[in-house]
Amino acid sequence: MQQLNSEKSNHKALVSIQNETCSLTLDLNGGAITDFHLASNKINPLSFAFSKDQMPENNKEGAPYQGHFLCLGRWGEPSVGEITAGLPNHGEIANIIWNEVESNQDTILEMQTSGKREGLSIERKIVLDKHNAIFMVKENVMNVNSLGRLFSMVQHPTLAAPFLDNQIIVNSNASIGFDQQDYQDIANHTIQWHNDSIAWDNSTRRNHFIDRTDIVRSFQVDANSSYGWITAYSPSSNILIGYIWPRADYPWVHIWENVKDGNLIYMGLEFGDTAIHQPFNEILKTAVNLFGESTVGFIDAGETIEKKYISFIAEPELEFNGITDVVIENEKINLLCPDKKTTISLSIDSTLLYELQK
Repeated sequence: MQQLNSEKSNHKALVSIQNETCSLTLDLNGGAITDFHLASNKINPLSFAFSKDQMPENNKEGAPYQGHFLCLGRWGEPSVGEITAGLPNHGEIANIIWNEVESNQDTILEMQTSGKREGLSIERKIVLDKHNAIFMVKENVMNVNSLGRLFSMVQHPTLAAPFLDNQIIVNSNASIGFDQQDYQDIANHTIQWHNDSIAWDNSTRRNHFIDRTDIVRSFQVDANSSYGWITAYSPSSNILIGYIWPRADYPWVHIWENVKDGNLIYMGLEFGDTAIHQPFNEILKTAVNLFGESTVGFIDAGETIEKKYISFIAEPELEFNGITDVVIENEKINLLCPDKKTTISLSIDSTLLYELQK
């Protein structure tokens, strides 16, 4: 049953859809997915929320970052001139009110908004599987400007406690990459994604975060894959959350880690169409192509671009220690484990699978 929470304190307008297995909640102020949890386990991986004080100065008049928000128009800071013109970090769309489109279907939510400064309009349709803890998001972005423009679209799912701690296990089919602090000399500072966090013991994990603060690392999705995927598993809560998307939509994966006093406070499992966390003028000076992949997008005047992804949440069996691959077949999402014998098999409605694959 779809519910609209009319509570307006803290400028929230929460909308929820659910089935017998899980619940999904969004905040129309900023359009973020703020809660995705199982009926059998109330831990919400997307509990991240910035206060107004934590927001960048040019974002404080709008919605704070929370949960899984969308960076649309740009990823990161605008240019000096754009900030002066009133543009916030990560684009206008995550900073403004969205409107719910009326629907009489219990497991479907439609919403839309328009950013006047960005000149971008977006329509989003969220379909929750009728029985399983899986949902699909389809987003159509239109450039309402009379000129084409450079364009970034990055999904920003962000983890926090109690789901997130130093034991987190993150797996992906990411490949070659770089640390954003080295963006001006990537050729001499390439790194490689390794799904080897599964081998860490607790002391190694803890030591990994000593003497660390913020870090953003970016990786190309495996060039031989049709889909990108990323998962995060919390041993302390025995919850696994994951995302799958067409690689053509989002060829880059970004990991943001915020660390304080040796403890992991926030983690972004980001995936998008852009690679360099800088204003467009800096991207143009640095690299518009990297590892054979575009580092920034373009949307023409009047053009509409459609992108989509699937998210799931599950409780693995005991002794689970990570994912090595994701295979979609026979109305199943099969998560392959390191021993090559164990598979977590998630049922998915055929209509959702068709939408992802078409």
